[in-house]
Amino acid sequence: MKEENRLIQIENQVLISEITRMFNVMGKKSVTIVARGYSMRPFIEDRRDKVILTPPRTPMIGDVVLAKIGESRYALHRVIKEENGIYTMQGDGNPTYMTETFRMEDIIAVADSFIRKGKRIETTSRTWRAYSFMWRMLKPFRRIILGIYRRVKK
Repeated sequence: MKEENRLIQIENQVLISEITRMFNVMGKKSVTIVARGYSMRPFIEDRRDKVILTPPRTPMIGDVVLAKIGESRYALHRVIKEENGIYTMQGDGNPTYMTETFRMEDIIAVADSFIRKGKRIETTSRTWRAYSFMWRMLKPFRRIILGIYRRVKK
């Protein structure tokens, strides 16, 4: 019997609980969600792209994780630093001063791959790693690049 794909919009707290339940209770190896928000531009677009999440694991610098970053607040951002068990994450589309911190126990899931414009991109692929590396190196110029991107996108 083929599983049917349905698009449902629900509150973050309910979504997070369901993702956790699917991993822990149902034994799912991955969960796919539709990306919401603009903080991961230019790599992930709001409502267009999908994120394939896998159960929590220790993240590496450059990994994209879904983590709890405050009371009932969650973010899907890239890990940019780890120091004494405290991880710092930042959205690719966020200004350089906007970061969040979390601990290992705050990780809900790790992004395994993305479906961008209908094409699956593994986070372990050379292409994804190269783009991710270049984007991190372009940090001082992101504001300018994102400004141009937003204008072209319109």
